[in-house]
Amino acid sequence: MSVTITLKPILNEAALVVENEHKTLVIADLHLGIEAEFRQKGINIGSQTEKLLERALTCVKVAEPDVIILLGDVKHAVPQISFVDRKEVPFFLAELAAYAPIYMVKGNHDGYLNKLLPESVVSGQKHEISIKGAQGFLFDHVGYIHGHSWPLPELFAAPYILIGHNHPRIRLVSSSSQYTNMKPVWIRAHFDYDAVKRRYPEVTMNDRNASRVIIMPAFNELCGGVAFNAAKKELLGPIASKLLRLETMEVYLLDGTYIGKVGDLEEKSR
Repeated sequence: MSVTITLKPILNEAALVVENEHKTLVIADLHLGIEAEFRQKGINIGSQTEKLLERALTCVKVAEPDVIILLGDVKHAVPQISFVDRKEVPFFLAELAAYAPIYMVKGNHDGYLNKLLPESVVSGQKHEISIKGAQGFLFDHVGYIHGHSWPLPELFAAPYILIGHNHPRIRLVSSSSQYTNMKPVWIRAHFDYDAVKRRYPEVTMNDRNASRVIIMPAFNELCGGVAFNAAKKELLGPIASKLLRLETMEVYLLDGTYIGKVGDLEEKSR
């Protein structure tokens, strides 16, 4: 069956609209409550949850989605549930669920996420909130997975697989000074067919049917991330570190500007 899927990043935001039979808004790596970790290190940052919610709702109003997918690491504290989590995660989810059903893919920070779902009667939640496993799931012919686990084999049948986990960035270096600037980016990548075959012998992959991978930037700007053009880098998770062809990774800024392939940017930044 032929499907036509369009991917539309929201301008200057770490959010993506996927359109096929449904319109889906995708956001990765919220890391709600990360500011508590900063406070433990002596950096006093107030709660960012309402600011993140305001940005997310702006994206919802722009996209008008049928479904919202949160692509893992909804909360930050691991392995426990923090006091902040118990208050702010249900609040955030209930507010978002007023607009559309939510599917959450479990990330490596999402232990006990099921205990943080809002009580619909109390919150007035209008739409379903459900949690999907760490190996990902298919929705509307697109694969969704956080990226810290090996994906289910059926995800490779999708034209696109969306992952998070790495918080991709590019380090830009001034030509006239030592000033550097880390920019969040989108990464578009291709699978290494041989690597996929070794792990998934049952999957047949070639230039005609291979999935394309989109590595999403973190929605929470406090997260930091992996500089994909660093001379020495360690990509996170089995998909990014073991299954992708590094030389084919294309880099896009949040304003949509294509700035080149990772390999070319590595040479320029040395």
